[in-house]
Amino acid sequence: MAAPDRRRVKSQDDTIDWFTVSYRSIFIALLFIVLVGGGVGYYFWPRAAPGTVPVEAPPATVTTARFTTLEGNVKVKAVTTFEWVNADRAMVLRRSDLVRTGPGSAAEITFFVGTVVHVRPDSLITIEETSEDPSTKRRKVAWHISSGEVQFNAPRPGAGGSEREISTPTLRTTTREAAAGGVAVQESGESNIKLYSGTAKVETKTGETLQLEANTQVKVDAAGKAAPAHSLPPVPALLAPQHQTEITYQDPARATTLLVWKPVPGAAGYHVMLDYNAYFNRPLVDRSGITESSVEVRGLDVGKYYWRVAAVDKDGVEGSFSDFARFTVSRPQGGARGTGDPPPILIESIEVRQNILQVRGRTEPGATLTVNGQRVDVAADGGFNEFIQLPAEKAGRQIVVFRAVGINGGVAQTQRSVMVGE
Repeated sequence: MAAPDRRRVKSQDDTIDWFTVSYRSIFIALLFIVLVGGGVGYYFWPRAAPGTVPVEAPPATVTTARFTTLEGNVKVKAVTTFEWVNADRAMVLRRSDLVRTGPGSAAEITFFVGTVVHVRPDSLITIEETSEDPSTKRRKVAWHISSGEVQFNAPRPGAGGSEREISTPTLRTTTREAAAGGVAVQESGESNIKLYSGTAKVETKTGETLQLEANTQVKVDAAGKAAPAHSLPPVPALLAPQHQTEITYQDPARATTLLVWKPVPGAAGYHVMLDYNAYFNRPLVDRSGITESSVEVRGLDVGKYYWRVAAVDKDGVEGSFSDFARFTVSRPQGGARGTGDPPPILIESIEVRQNILQVRGRTEPGATLTVNGQRVDVAADGGFNEFIQLPAEKAGRQIVVFRAVGINGGVAQTQRSVMVGE
């Protein structure tokens, strides 16, 4: 029997040992790399981003509109529905929703950008846009007036900017800055836009483009043809009763309240409204064509009242209404009803220095006297000597109203005209 070949066996063993050593070396090298890499990562990672937490995307802007005030019969027809439902303040208004106000009704809508739209009675509008561009953050709100009237107040846009667009069947108005105004659609199809502040671009359906400045008006006929822009008359300054004034009558049903405002230069007449609320949806007094700068209102019951005035020029163009003033009609404590004669009001002297009015005179001892709604102290003998500050926005002629309520309930009222210097 032949002896085994020891050289061959040794060669095979050497090969096996080499492969074993080689694989072991590779494994050890890889393990070393993994351990070193893990250690380095463990050492450096917490220091590169200490306390790192996942970054959440900012919440999306809620681009909606909501009712902030509802008066009377207001209906909504949401997009994709066919039924008109009663509006409520919990509703969210979105693109293509319809809003309709009935007679003597009104709605105030506030868009997410802060623009406030006051929908007047007997109006129909559509929410056309309420959105934000996610990349530029530029915002846009738009509404269409099919019929009726809308007043709007758009605040100064934020950092991303915003655009407000108001359209009717015959025009489209755009404003990108703070602005306030009103848009009306007449039964004839004529559209009328009044801009009280800011600027706006007006485009008609015939392709005309106009730049509208503050305190101007543009009318666009049913065919889409624009008339020349017309300046609005200035806003009247209310004199009496002043805001937050309380007027006491022994017998309100028989009393007369005098509403007085400062005359507007160039005005041919005035439009006066008085209501129980500041929206003037169901006015107790709604008089146009008044040529004087005052009007008498008789028989107001106990309660709170709001009044405002707009000037009308010789062409019949009505300007913006003044801010409202609120006054309260009350009876003396105890509710006694007086039927006595009116107390005397004797004006002995009136002096004006700048806008400070000094009045001296006499009335019935114990009477309550007001001058332009401001309480005046009456001495024990009925005499008074008071300084009154008059509105100083514009120099010119102003009306001063004196009103006295006697101890027996009688009421007297008189007025004087004074010239206020600069």
